[in-house]
Amino acid sequence: MDNTEKIWNRRFVLLFITNLLVLAAFYASIPIIPVYCEEIGITGSKIGIVLTAMSVATVLFRPVAGYLLDNFNRYHVYILFLVLFCLSFPAFIAFPVFGLLIIVRLYMGAVYSVCGSATMTLAGDVLNPSKVTEGISRFAFTVSIGMALGPFVGIQVQEKLSSKASFMTIFAITVAALICVLCCKIEYPKTVRRKFLIKDSIHTQSLPFMFNMMFLMIPYGAVIAYSSILAQEKGIMSYLPYFYIFLVAGMLTSKLSTQRIIDSGKHRTLVYCSLLILIITMASYMMLETGVHMLIAGYFFGLGYGILQPLFQSFVTGTAPAEKRGVANSTYMLSYDIGIGIGSLLMGFMQEPIGLTNGFALTATAYIIGWVIYVCYVDGYYQKQKNILKACKKAE
Repeated sequence: MDNTEKIWNRRFVLLFITNLLVLAAFYASIPIIPVYCEEIGITGSKIGIVLTAMSVATVLFRPVAGYLLDNFNRYHVYILFLVLFCLSFPAFIAFPVFGLLIIVRLYMGAVYSVCGSATMTLAGDVLNPSKVTEGISRFAFTVSIGMALGPFVGIQVQEKLSSKASFMTIFAITVAALICVLCCKIEYPKTVRRKFLIKDSIHTQSLPFMFNMMFLMIPYGAVIAYSSILAQEKGIMSYLPYFYIFLVAGMLTSKLSTQRIIDSGKHRTLVYCSLLILIITMASYMMLETGVHMLIAGYFFGLGYGILQPLFQSFVTGTAPAEKRGVANSTYMLSYDIGIGIGSLLMGFMQEPIGLTNGFALTATAYIIGWVIYVCYVDGYYQKQKNILKACKKAE
């Protein structure tokens, strides 16, 4: 493994690109699936069920993902599951039936649970130990950009060509990711395999970060899954692709303006500011009628998540020992699976009774709950865990 002092070594850059492509592919599918479902006659709460099926599988398989990454060659495990992940997108075209689409989403969730945890773990392994927290903070930005760039590409292709063309485009993106990771060629020493035990498949030290981020991802799941349907309802579909451009712009702004603050350890102020921005943004959806409003909301949505996601990822990686990074990342990534799944499911049930704009605004309560959890527990817990890890390293 690469032990140079630089953060941006060759393997780190390749993994950065790989993760960006994988996440872009995954999140590209979220907004195009509801439209695709409506095209083939699946409507209402059934759309929410199709979307949520993946989250159920991912949550159930995450513990197994952590075990695989910590007890087998991480590089080989990632390549295998990335190949399996690639195959899930043509399957949407091959099985355009409600029951079969649920099975496809369950399969996709199981394989993605490994892919989503593996790249973050591999990235930490190719960094010098003194650069891990700083490097992962930068690497986590792939999550933010992938979440915004993927839906933009998927929707553009869907609008200009078709839903089937969108799925094949996403398939091509995952193949490009596979090529990138094959160029990394990371070598690992032979691992001593432990027996799989449920109690060892969850990294308990990461649970507070996971639980906190889970609430913060609920509104994201709602917005990403149902923005396309909202745009159709409001007659502003021409603005929708630019919504994701503004989302990326907001994330880039946050990255350029806050990275030094993150590196200096001033996390509390950033969390407070980002949550305040997100609460106001989601509440404003209640009054959304124009495309311009949607673009402004996209920018501030990106600004808030561009701060929160790298921060919380650095909390997890900065407090987990190297040998536990696989299970730590798998545990933490449950927050995305559960939060996005809940957000998608809730909007599926709220769409008809109260409308999407009111439903989006209502999800802002999840930010308030997440804020309370952070202030009352997670902030102090992070500092405590960080000090414990430092003491352990000194003792060694």
